[in-house]
Amino acid sequence: MADAHHGKVRGQSMQETLFERIETAWSADAGGYDRGIQKQLSNKKDVKHWQDELRQVLGEEPLHVLDVGCGPGFFTVMLARLKHNVTAVDGAEGMVKRAGTNIKNETLNAKVYKGDAVLLDKEKEDSLDAIVSRDVVWTLYDPEGAFLRWKNLLKPGGKIVIYDGDYRRDQSSFRYYVLKSTSDLINLFTEGKQRKKQHHSSAGNGFEQLPMIRHRRPQYDRELLLKAGFSKVEVTKDSFRNSPLRLEFWRYGYQGKKFRVIAYK
Repeated sequence: MADAHHGKVRGQSMQETLFERIETAWSADAGGYDRGIQKQLSNKKDVKHWQDELRQVLGEEPLHVLDVGCGPGFFTVMLARLKHNVTAVDGAEGMVKRAGTNIKNETLNAKVYKGDAVLLDKEKEDSLDAIVSRDVVWTLYDPEGAFLRWKNLLKPGGKIVIYDGDYRRDQSSFRYYVLKSTSDLINLFTEGKQRKKQHHSSAGNGFEQLPMIRHRRPQYDRELLLKAGFSKVEVTKDSFRNSPLRLEFWRYGYQGKKFRVIAYK
């Protein structure tokens, strides 16, 4: 029993350390991500797509929604503009500050705080109509534990909506090489310089230990969600973000194919 207890404590300590290393990297990259969402917020096609998309998956009625891993707050802004009661959470202090500024600048009714997206210990069980996330699940140190926690936070009939990608896999493939080379050329042409390496892309910061990058997605997401007890799981391709007709595809398509998952409690 003592060995089991100490093993559990060591496991928790390792997860805490991994969480801290990852969130430190995200904080360091917050400025770059904020500049990215400022471009999205000024892009009418992007704004229209995401508002139409969120209306489709959440409906017209105002809901109590948690934006998990909100980053600088793009989804938070979209949800608040649609009149939902939005709470946003992110583990990186830099991201939380940027999100708070963006919410304040638009005088929106939303709140944001720093917290662990797996534990979400400030949230109450059976209190949320929906949980949404964009490009967050792949960064979770314990996705299985997160899905269990998220389900418990939902009201009966609630849902989680995940937008993510099969990130950091098959990086030795020909497809990856072509898309990454194209991305670098586009960045050099549009910015006049080579892309600065982001902290979360640097070796040794913990991202290589993340569970989701070792599995084929979204198949693995579906498996974990059903295991967590969700009654129904719907998986679709993210045709908007995967479209080669968009410049963003050529800038970031090398990262992995995008998808959407909706799971119902």
